[in-house]
Amino acid sequence: MAKVKQTWPITAFDAVGIRANQGKFTIQGIDGDEVILEGDFAARYPRNLNFGPDGRWLKLYSTWRNGDSQFTLQLPKSKIWTIDIFSGRTDAKIDNLQARLHMWTGKGEVQIENCRGAFSVTSGNANVKIRHFTEIDTPAIPPLPREEHHISIEEPESWGDWEEWAEWGGEFGEKFLRKFFGETAWSNRGINIQVGKGDVTMEDIDIKSCYLRTARGDAQIKQGRIGAFDMKIISGDIGCESCLPVGDWLIRANRGDVRFSLPSDTSARLDLTTRHGEILSKTPLVRVTRQGPESWHGSRMVGTVGAKTEGKVPEIDVSTLNGDIEIKTESARSSYNASEKEQNMTTGPTAQTGTVYNSELEILTALSDGKINVDEAERLLRDFKK
Repeated sequence: MAKVKQTWPITAFDAVGIRANQGKFTIQGIDGDEVILEGDFAARYPRNLNFGPDGRWLKLYSTWRNGDSQFTLQLPKSKIWTIDIFSGRTDAKIDNLQARLHMWTGKGEVQIENCRGAFSVTSGNANVKIRHFTEIDTPAIPPLPREEHHISIEEPESWGDWEEWAEWGGEFGEKFLRKFFGETAWSNRGINIQVGKGDVTMEDIDIKSCYLRTARGDAQIKQGRIGAFDMKIISGDIGCESCLPVGDWLIRANRGDVRFSLPSDTSARLDLTTRHGEILSKTPLVRVTRQGPESWHGSRMVGTVGAKTEGKVPEIDVSTLNGDIEIKTESARSSYNASEKEQNMTTGPTAQTGTVYNSELEILTALSDGKINVDEAERLLRDFKK
């Protein structure tokens, strides 16, 4: 192991590039104007380490293939950083930081707390936990560090140095991943998570956009405000509690249950579909009749929740092939506001009967019996005609 302790001024660079085979590390924001690095890096020879500023980047490269690198990197929290992490296996904790983060790891655990910026995590097998996160604008990515190692087929003697090949492969892989993951349209979203296997947990998040994909694992979201939301899970359950939608949500689950609990001040249109399962709702919904063989299984229901508001109403589109969908409205308002205009607005009355209306006559009968008010009846009739 190679022990390292070093400091740099805050103005020395704007971005940090970390490349290690495997390890555990902590990146945390601190007061002050110095960057502090301290830890043990897996390396047999000094040439296996490549540390120091290069252009506007701080390079922390450990190319030794055996052993764990363990370190703590402290960055002044007054600055918005760019951080790229490439690792085969990593347990990472990121705390109290402002950054544009791109992280690629084959396997590991990722914990993110008390952060602001735009964070992207891609992994084949990892559990991802995010708490107390706010999306903010981040600066452009600085130009990449220059390449110091080049392998040429015109120099046969260089072919036997596997360490140079390892570094060249790392540079090639980094460019490949950046091209297909780091510079796509969704990479600048508040939260972007793609996991082959593993659970995703988010709590107290305030973001304009979120992109989430996982093949095997559960997704749990508790408390927050989310704008555009695009989520798809192949096998796993989805839970969303006390999150205020301020943009369109598109939720897809191939195999698993979906449960939503919306704040009382939510205003949104609902479109819920299941092929093999049930739809359970505590808010009035209209059943949409399906034609053909598909009507033998599952169902589709549409409706609205909340009071009428100015502008476009968010749409929540939830679909599962095999699983139940449950949605309800909470008695408490969200701790967030849908917009600055909405701060002084009050919501109109909403029914909590849990009744499903299968025809226009049933809606009119419920209005005549006083079970719903005129506004609710108009809303349900409009939904039923769609």
